[in-house]
Amino acid sequence: MDRFKNFFHGIYGIDALSCGLLFLSILINVLTAVIPVPALQRLNPIGLIPLLICILRFFSHNHTRRARENERFLRMMQPVFEYFDRKSEEREQAQIFRFFKCPSCGQKIRVPRGKGKIEITCPKCGNKFIKKT
Repeated sequence: MDRFKNFFHGIYGIDALSCGLLFLSILINVLTAVIPVPALQRLNPIGLIPLLICILRFFSHNHTRRARENERFLRMMQPVFEYFDRKSEEREQAQIFRFFKCPSCGQKIRVPRGKGKIEITCPKCGNKFIKKT
């Protein structure tokens, strides 16, 4: 029984890469279950590979190597995280501001909501246009 307790002592656990592998496995398995294409049915066993890797990473005792793998994964996924972070920030600002594009240069301009009809001056090209906020 002590050996069993020692096995679980010091395991690496779940990190972002493990969550990504788990998500990938679930996605592949759901797609192969929902879409009745024979070619996709062959991918069903392949969907178990990311799950197996996730489980092996979870029970690993090599913390430094798993941490390096996770760090590389996070660096690779950084543009995706930044994209979704930017979109959520824009959604928060959309409650306070209205966004317009300059008709001449296409510059994105942020204007406070609820000011009625105002004349907007583009900071990039100086073009003036009237919009309702």
